Amino acid sequence: MTKYGNKKFKKIYNDVNAIYSYILTSSEIERLSDNIIKLIKLSVPKKNIKIKETDILLITYADTLTEKKRKSFSVLDDFLRKFLKNSINIVHILPFYPSSSDGGFAVTDFFKIDSKHGNWNDLKKISKNFRIMSDVILNHASSKSKWFNNFLKNNGVGKDFFLSLDKDINTKNVIRARSHKLIQKFSTKKGEKYLWCTFSRDQVDFDFKNPKVLLMFIKLILFLHNKGVDFFRFDAVAFIWKRLDTSCINLDQTHAIVRLFRTILNLTNKNCKIVTETNLPFHENLSYFGNSDEANIIYNFSLAPLIINMLIKGNSAAFRRWSMSMPPAKDTNCYLNFLATHDGIGLRPLEGILNDNDLRILLKTLNNFGSKFTYRKDKNNKKVVYEANISLYDALSGTINGKDNYSYNRFYCAHAIMLSYEGLPAFYIHSLFGTKNNLNLFKKTKITRSINRSTYDYEDIKRMLKSNSSHTNKIYTNIIKLIKVRKNQIAFHPNATQYTLNLGNSFFGIWRQSIDKKQSIFGIYNVTNTNQKLNINKLNILGLENWSDLISLKKLEAKTTVVTFSPYQFMWITNKNNN
Repeated sequence: MTKYGNKKFKKIYNDVNAIYSYILTSSEIERLSDNIIKLIKLSVPKKNIKIKETDILLITYADTLTEKKRKSFSVLDDFLRKFLKNSINIVHILPFYPSSSDGGFAVTDFFKIDSKHGNWNDLKKISKNFRIMSDVILNHASSKSKWFNNFLKNNGVGKDFFLSLDKDINTKNVIRARSHKLIQKFSTKKGEKYLWCTFSRDQVDFDFKNPKVLLMFIKLILFLHNKGVDFFRFDAVAFIWKRLDTSCINLDQTHAIVRLFRTILNLTNKNCKIVTETNLPFHENLSYFGNSDEANIIYNFSLAPLIINMLIKGNSAAFRRWSMSMPPAKDTNCYLNFLATHDGIGLRPLEGILNDNDLRILLKTLNNFGSKFTYRKDKNNKKVVYEANISLYDALSGTINGKDNYSYNRFYCAHAIMLSYEGLPAFYIHSLFGTKNNLNLFKKTKITRSINRSTYDYEDIKRMLKSNSSHTNKIYTNIIKLIKVRKNQIAFHPNATQYTLNLGNSFFGIWRQSIDKKQSIFGIYNVTNTNQKLNINKLNILGLENWSDLISLKKLEAKTTVVTFSPYQFMWITNKNNN
């Protein structure tokens, strides 16, 4: 390593050593570090551009919108430029690689784009106007991939990429994400082998103990960056390292691998961001910030189920308690806030936050609103609910007492909370349309997640978006208005100060203050389906006449003491209106 004469590369050696110190010799670690350094183009890293209040992310499949005789990327690019250019600037395009199952997450070739979507030039075209987030599926590959086929034949690239055992083993200590049998038997040229399959038999886990696997993913990340990607979503990253005497989740080597990737990106382009997807209890999720040297951004998985739970129960107590305990992210990092994704509503992030009775009430209510459920096995080998599969609009279609007439109000209130909360806001494309449960698609695929993975004919969507009387237009118009207001407020910077208020169980409230302390915003939300009165003095606002509501654009009168909030009404009260 000394031949490079560059101290900054020492960090790479340290990260590699943290991963492989108990597997490789010192000389092997040095040789591996040298091979990694050779992959990095020596250049002056671009200046780090931090996430700001103007940054909003969209989550979508490449082919959520379709049009005959046009490739998916072309349709998506057209939609983004015509309908979202002034609102959204980051786009997470869910796996666009060739795939055999799991909505694109069983990848057959990581270095190709599925031909139905287009090609790499089409992706680069989108990246000219929008920053691109791409999935790096570290944990597994498709059982139909070329790499796995080479493993079965014991010949070629991939022949030693997968976690193979000579016999079935006891996995009772392993924390599971699904309920199927974890160790699956395959016939290979070298006889029967037992392989680790965290998510399905079609998704066979890599063996990162083999440095060739690590090197291949470093090549992939650098390749994707060259094609226009600068946000890298590490899917299911918590599971990538296995040791049989452990729970096989969140292991030290996993964190060291994330640190190594961050080191590499810092040496090539500091504009690149690592986003870790870890659908886990909150304190475990937080660990992926590391010492500000792992993920730049972590999914705030507890936020969505807590907001949904709060609004359908009409009680802010659980959300408020959690919010008060949430540590602020350092200015080099931030949370990714969302209410819906292509997956379901994860329930593991509620562990230690909701008690069993409250969780049962939540699940019963979602079931009444049409939810299906995905299961995993707990430490006692018992099947428990892993996630609720339901569209966000249907999840918010009523309260624990049943459906009511406040679906729209509840839906907007939920998004207003998310937009005002510390972090980077992300919208699943179906949240912009108010998409409802797709039971027909679920019946067709038998896959619970299909209920929230509808596709639309692009011409139909354009007509609905332009029709003032349509449900789709109503949702889209109001959400875009909220986004545009949020983008102008420096107090909504992802790292601006946040303080959770205690306004009683019928309200949720936060105070945000800009980093330069020039703007304050009080976000106040009636979380019930009845009128609620709030004594404005509880906010300790001085000089009331200088404050106004960003939503209604009305100034607060100096004599105001009590404000009546209609069901799910919210206010963003500020001392500095930047609209």
